[in-house]
Amino acid sequence: MRKVGAHYIYLPGFPLVKNGYAVLNGPVVTDVVETGGIVRELPALEFYGGMLVASELAGKEGSFAAGEPLLPRMDALYKALHATTNGLAILEGADLQTLTGRPGMKIRFL
Repeated sequence: MRKVGAHYIYLPGFPLVKNGYAVLNGPVVTDVVETGGIVRELPALEFYGGMLVASELAGKEGSFAAGEPLLPRMDALYKALHATTNGLAILEGADLQTLTGRPGMKIRFL
């Protein structure tokens, strides 16, 4: 089992989690663990700065406008793309304090 953590996690079928981690069995996310906002060292935990999102969003950063709220736009994209929890991507460069898009934001496969 692979464990991947990030500052935020927002995946289809799971609530927004801050400083948690996703558990993968192969490419499939089986669980998102809420840590209470405190990331502890765990054996083999990979941690990324940014927001874990569904792999279907990789390369779709142009779908977000600067200053646009991320979560409603992600919900719309997840629905339009029929996104699953089969693979992860990392959204980097967004304003995570306000959860809004910023110029230069990137979404890449993990």
